[in-house]
Amino acid sequence: MPANVTPEYKKAEERYLQARTLEEKIKATEEMIRVAPKHKGSEKLLKTLKHRLAKLRLELEEKREKKIGRGGGPSFSVKKEGAAQVALVGLPNSGKSKILRDLTSARVEVADYPFTTRCPVPGMMQFEDVQVQLVEVPAIVEGSSYGRGLGARPLSVARNADAIALVVDASDEPVNQIRILLNELEAVGVKLNCRPPKVSIEKRSSGGIEIKGAKLVEGGEVEIKRILQEHRIHNAFVVIEEPITPEDFEEALSESNVYPRGFILLTKFDTPNAAEKLEVIRREFGGLLEVLHTGEKPDDLKRRIYQQLDLIRVYTKKPDEKPAGRPLVLPRGSTVMDVARSVHKDFAKELKFARVWGSTRFPGQQVTRDYVLEDRDVVELHI
Repeated sequence: MPANVTPEYKKAEERYLQARTLEEKIKATEEMIRVAPKHKGSEKLLKTLKHRLAKLRLELEEKREKKIGRGGGPSFSVKKEGAAQVALVGLPNSGKSKILRDLTSARVEVADYPFTTRCPVPGMMQFEDVQVQLVEVPAIVEGSSYGRGLGARPLSVARNADAIALVVDASDEPVNQIRILLNELEAVGVKLNCRPPKVSIEKRSSGGIEIKGAKLVEGGEVEIKRILQEHRIHNAFVVIEEPITPEDFEEALSESNVYPRGFILLTKFDTPNAAEKLEVIRREFGGLLEVLHTGEKPDDLKRRIYQQLDLIRVYTKKPDEKPAGRPLVLPRGSTVMDVARSVHKDFAKELKFARVWGSTRFPGQQVTRDYVLEDRDVVELHI
């Protein structure tokens, strides 16, 4: 906290720390933003407060969403089906509806006016022998995380997805569209293609604060204890395994961030200069996000979307029988033991070894439980 905050700010902060409900926390945070100093030295504080406010509002929206679901009203919740769920997130008229219509069997209205889609629309995309669920999310606008447009509800759909496609219109400043979408997702704790910081926080009933790796945080033990005190944590065992910022530590503490996979999907590729804009996007964002476009054939685009999910298909078989027709779909890096767990918990307990066809040096090679599988491997479990 900057040393020059006003007494009004300190009072609002105390109200936030004493708040018991989401509504009270939101009101106190809004007051903190209103009375916080407005100069270069307070930019970091204001950014943190605005992100906190966005997450609190989203949490309140999700709480209301559950009540709506129980009451039978219109809901933004979409049950996951298929191998994975991909949220199509974009600004108004970015082409989300057309993608959903072209790649799935979903019946969806395609129009040239804003907010055609008012609720999430799911559809199943068939890729070879796997189905992937695409969900068109109602349009995001700049400030959605703070209540503009349809508010934070569309962002809650994106938070729950396995992957997010940033759908941007090649005819209308796509780089600016991407920045808006990334900022709105960041505001509600969505970190695309990132991983959680290596921090563990074990709360205790007594014993005070014990910290391992405090030097890896800017400000060290003093800063960590300050943050813990703000969150009213007085007894905990904290382990930090990599260099992080105080903001990273606070986010790990709140457990409010999600880490889905993400990619860019450039639409309206038949517009002038679309290919040049594609190269600009790749230069600007290629280090973080893969860039796909609708100029590709539908089957190729389906393949590219599936590849972004980083999944593998594994076919189980019984001795002397053919492999199963439908695969198990697992995260890349999965092992024989993961397959056993997916089949039945008893298989995991009693598994002795497995035979694998596909990625091994020779067909039917016997492997150990921790053997890492590849896409289209055939696995025969022996218990």
